[in-house]
Amino acid sequence: MALSPEEQTRVWEGLYTSEVRIHYYAYLSIHYQRVQTFLTWLTLVLSGGAAATFVAKLSTDYPWLPTWIPAALSLLTAAFSAYSLVAKNERKGIDSSKLSQRYTEVALSFDKVFRRMEAATSDELEKLETEEAKLGEPAHSLAYIKRLMRCAESDVKKARKLKS
Repeated sequence: MALSPEEQTRVWEGLYTSEVRIHYYAYLSIHYQRVQTFLTWLTLVLSGGAAATFVAKLSTDYPWLPTWIPAALSLLTAAFSAYSLVAKNERKGIDSSKLSQRYTEVALSFDKVFRRMEAATSDELEKLETEEAKLGEPAHSLAYIKRLMRCAESDVKKARKLKS
C-alpha cells in the first residue's frame, strides 16, 4: 500500500533532518578537533621553558608588576591542561564523526523511500524513523551549537535549492 500524504511528508522531513544532521555532526567533529588542538598548543606553550623565561624576564624588567602573575600563569596552564583531559574533545570529535556517518546511512535509506514513494510501505517508514530515533542517544553527550546547526541547515537548503 502506498504511503499516505502525511507519511510522504514524514519521509521528506526525515530525509531533510538526516541531511542537516550529517552536516551538523561533521561540523561539530571539526569544532572539537580544533578546540583540542588549540588547548594542546596553548598548554605546550604556557608550560614550556619559553613561557617561564618570559615571565621571569617580565618580573626582572618590570619590578612593579604584581608578583602573582607567574603563579597565575602556572594555574592557568594547569587549568587548561585539566580541562583538556576532562572535556575529552578528541573523543567527542570522533563520536561526532561517527554520528555524521550513521546519519548518512539513514539519509540514504530515506532517499530510497523518497524516490519510490508510491511503492513504499508504512512499515518501511516506521523502521527508518525508529533507526533515526536511536541516533538521538549517542548525540546527548555532544554539544548543541546553534551556529553550527544554522550552517548545516543552510548547506542543505542550498544543495536542495530550497528557500532560506
